[in-house]
Amino acid sequence: MVVEGGGADTDMIEVDSIDNVCRSDKVTFIKMDIEGSEQAALEGAIDVIKRDKPRLAICIYHKPEDLFEIPFWIKETVPEYKLYMRHHSDFIADTVIYATV
Repeated sequence: MVVEGGGADTDMIEVDSIDNVCRSDKVTFIKMDIEGSEQAALEGAIDVIKRDKPRLAICIYHKPEDLFEIPFWIKETVPEYKLYMRHHSDFIADTVIYATV
């Protein structure tokens, strides 16, 4: 997949899903702060998440809906996950959902 950035200076990069990259590797931890693309990236890691149940640290502050949709998606995908939310600054940014089994 090729992703195109926004703005006047547009760059294109090739990306691949975690499921494709880590097809045969055991994954123990996934951390995401990818400027609003967390939900799509999680969906691209669904097989790894279900198989390995890695610890997760996912930013949920880039889009208002992420605050609810990402935790619900995680819990629906792996009901055994325990979820913890932490806000790491005095500003609106830096809210993270943590998931552990």
